[in-house]
Amino acid sequence: MKNQTELKSILASWDERDISILAILCDLDEDTASVAAITKQIRWLYHSRTRHSIKRNLKRFVMKDSNMDMPCPTYEALLTGAAKKLGIHKHCTSVDDFERYIPQAVIVAALARMNPPQRDRFFTEEFNATPMWEAAGIKSREIGGLRTAASVLALANASGYAVYAGATTALGFATHAVGITLPYAAYTGLSATIAQLIGPPGWLALATYGFFKVTDTDWNKLMPVLLTIIAAKSRYEILSDHKT
Repeated sequence: MKNQTELKSILASWDERDISILAILCDLDEDTASVAAITKQIRWLYHSRTRHSIKRNLKRFVMKDSNMDMPCPTYEALLTGAAKKLGIHKHCTSVDDFERYIPQAVIVAALARMNPPQRDRFFTEEFNATPMWEAAGIKSREIGGLRTAASVLALANASGYAVYAGATTALGFATHAVGITLPYAAYTGLSATIAQLIGPPGWLALATYGFFKVTDTDWNKLMPVLLTIIAAKSRYEILSDHKT
């Protein structure tokens, strides 16, 4: 992808709630974290390999720890890296492809690793999906009300909201997998329910998010961060469309 988007330009217009969510995921103080602090932490996580290689020499470490040598990844760089870890990058040719396929890949991986009762609950247990739609300013009787997680994703795809619904669902899996607890509002409805349905935290951690190695990018922490950015970015775009 030729066009590259700086993360700070995406986060600049986010409200305090969304910034707080990213701060929690980045292990920062949610009450004081700034966009600059968050992008610095993302840069730090993204360059885990470089950090590992330079820790052996303190002087080299000091020299390398600069924006020039370890720049903050662009949004497109994060998308590409995540897609490679999920083994789907060859099928992605645009930002839209990445934003649709990455959450779908996380969801499929999660379903494949569920035990039968967990998977059955995903397909059959109903919950109130209305808060999720209301968070994005979507008011429709056709897609609101009681739904199963599977039916919400199907309706979202048919209604043009596949990225938003897919990313919030995948975020529920990703945060739950590594034992991260976020405020209910962070999930805008759907993902909080997903986290409740699939059982105790940690059951998916080793199976799906065993990506991180000491010499590689820390996708254990970056995947939830990226899914949050995808979900919130999509929500803001939907809200913007409703205003026009």
